[in-house]
Amino acid sequence: MICFIAMIVFGILGIFSATHRKVALEAFDCVFRKLTLRKCQTGLDVRLKSSITGHSLRKNPKLGKFIYKHFQIISALFTILLFGSLIWTGISGYNYYVYGNCNGPSVEDQGGLCLFDPTGSNSEITECDNDDVNIQTAGQEPTLDDVDLSLFPTYQPNDVQDQLVYVGCYTCVNTRKVNPVINELVVANKETVAFTFVHLPLYEEYEYMFKLENCLYQESKTAFWKFHNSLMQVPITKLENQEKVYSLLDKIEETEDIDKEKIIFCSQTKQAEEQLQKQISEIKKMNVEGTPTIFINDQTFIGPKPLRVYEKQLSTDVDWFGMGLIGLGALIVLMMIYFAVFKRE
Repeated sequence: MICFIAMIVFGILGIFSATHRKVALEAFDCVFRKLTLRKCQTGLDVRLKSSITGHSLRKNPKLGKFIYKHFQIISALFTILLFGSLIWTGISGYNYYVYGNCNGPSVEDQGGLCLFDPTGSNSEITECDNDDVNIQTAGQEPTLDDVDLSLFPTYQPNDVQDQLVYVGCYTCVNTRKVNPVINELVVANKETVAFTFVHLPLYEEYEYMFKLENCLYQESKTAFWKFHNSLMQVPITKLENQEKVYSLLDKIEETEDIDKEKIIFCSQTKQAEEQLQKQISEIKKMNVEGTPTIFINDQTFIGPKPLRVYEKQLSTDVDWFGMGLIGLGALIVLMMIYFAVFKRE
């Protein structure tokens, strides 16, 4: 037991000290022999026991005698604690690699403390401050159940294997962080991913952009996606000025067959307002707290996650990380069996 603890402790110290490195190698040899049902030959466990109890006896004789008498139990307890912490760290590391947080796949877990993301930047969202859509129910996770996604801009390939629904806001910093990642994901999987963008107007004064988008999408889907990416790149302060937003259509008008004035007029009609209210009604069903919120198949993510996290949820992804762990575990077991059976010396 004590050799396993020594292997970890002196292994770390051995990075900086040759003396500790030698002890770490002895500890590794002892642990490996015991795991393969062989006797430890270095005597390191005896030396460590003598050193620890001897130091304790000099400081406190009663404590030293207690440690000497129950040394195996004490070392076993510390080993269990060490194993527990290593397993917990391993689970946290796996969750961070796959879900972008240390705690697991649920939305509630994603907001917890994570050693690998101490600032919590992977789970930061901009909360909704629009009374028209702010009805998030506490204790319930975001959902797409009974939501009519056909009301929102959608890219639909011929061979759909995965669904991606991206709830974002043009005036939100966290949405802008994740937008290039989502673009890269969709472009790389454009043959198999059905992509829907849901504009969540977090502030009422920006609802005009929602209506403008709807009219542009009806006119030209290609023009809409160009306008969408342009809005994500314009400084947030400029989006307060409607004329500057309208001016973005000028460049798009040069390459796409659209009529800027017609689209602006459309966005100011009663029909545009009715369409907006229908979409807001569907957004309320999603139970979204803020942006960005990403739905990929059956998994929901909040905050700007790394690209690998989203890729892991696609049906076309191969889990090389998980397969590597299984392969490593199998190799270790085979080595232990080999030494236990054929190398008994």
